[in-house]
Amino acid sequence: MSSKGTVLITGLNGYLAGRVAEAALKAGYSVRGTVRNLAAGAEVHKALLDLGYGSGAEVVQVPDMTQPGAFDEAAIGCSIIIHLAAPVTETWTLPPAEVVRMGVNSTIGVLNSALQAGSQLQSVILMSSAAAVFDVPTDPGVYSEKNWNTTSEVAVAKLGNDAGGLHAYCASKTAGERAFWRFREDKKPSFGMTSIQATYFIGPPLVPWETKEKIPFSVSNIWKLLQGEDIPGPMLLYESSIDIRDVARVILWSALNPTAADGERFLCSSHTGGAQAVADILNKHMPSLQVAKGNPGQGYEPSYVSPNGTIAFNSAKAAQTTGQDWIPYETSITDTAEVLVKYLE
Repeated sequence: MSSKGTVLITGLNGYLAGRVAEAALKAGYSVRGTVRNLAAGAEVHKALLDLGYGSGAEVVQVPDMTQPGAFDEAAIGCSIIIHLAAPVTETWTLPPAEVVRMGVNSTIGVLNSALQAGSQLQSVILMSSAAAVFDVPTDPGVYSEKNWNTTSEVAVAKLGNDAGGLHAYCASKTAGERAFWRFREDKKPSFGMTSIQATYFIGPPLVPWETKEKIPFSVSNIWKLLQGEDIPGPMLLYESSIDIRDVARVILWSALNPTAADGERFLCSSHTGGAQAVADILNKHMPSLQVAKGNPGQGYEPSYVSPNGTIAFNSAKAAQTTGQDWIPYETSITDTAEVLVKYLE
C-alpha cells in the first residue's frame, strides 16, 4: 500500500514519540524519525517492525538539533513535521539560559527547515507543555490555552544560574512556543502551525524504558507504589495527567486538519488523581500487587476532576475539536502499571 506522505518526528526515542509514530503509520503515512544516536532509534524501529509497521519507518541521526540546518535534510519531502525533541535531560544540569537557548534554537531550526521542505508540507506541530500556560510560583485556578507563563523567562533573565531547573524548563517551553508563534506571524508560511500543551504523561510507552533508572518522573507515583513504598507525597506543582496515546491522537488530528488547526493551541489534560487515587485503582484492578492502601477514597474526586482550590486545567477545547474524549484514568493507570511491573523482576 502506497504511503499518503512522510511524517517527520523529531526525538523519535522519546516517551511520547513512539505512540505518535504508531498513530501516523496506522493512518497510512510513512515516518521519518530523528534521534541523537542511531542506537536509540533502532529500538523504536524494532518495536514498529514487531507491530507490522517498520517497513514504513526510517531513522536518521541529528546529533545536535540546535545547529542551524540540523533538520534540513530530514525535512525534505515531508508532508507533516512534528517537533517533539526537547532538551529535557539538560534542564537540571546546564545553566538555565542555555536550556532556553536550546529550546528556542531547535524550534526555529525546525521551522526554517520546514520552509525548505517543499510545497507538499501541510502542517508543523510543536509539542509545548502545560509549563507554558501557568506562572511559577503557581496560583490555584483553572488554566487553559488562553493562559501563558509570564514569570519563568523573567526569572532566568534576572537570576541567571540561580533561577533553577524548574524555571529553566518552564522558560524553555514558553520561549520556544512564543518563538513558534512569532515565526508564523512574521513568515506567514503556507503550512498550518499548531502547538500542543500537555500535563504529566502517563500511559504505556511503545518501547519500554531501557532500565528502571530511565522511568520518567511523570509516572513516579505508580512506580513507587509498585516498589512497595507508602503513599507518595504530591507531585511537583499539580496532579493532572494525560495518557500519551491521547496526546498522540490530538497531535495527529491537528496534523491531518491543517486548516482547522492552524494557529491553535490545544491543551491536553484528562484527569486529576494523585498517589492515593493511584493506590486505590491498583488495589481495585490489580490486587495481587498489594500496594499500600493509605486512606482509600481520600484527597481526590471520584470522577478524577481537580478539587476546588487546586491547580487545574480545562482541556475541553481539544476534546470537543477532535470529537473524542480522553482514555479513562483507571485504564491509563493500569496500562502503565502493567509495563512497570516488569521492572520489578
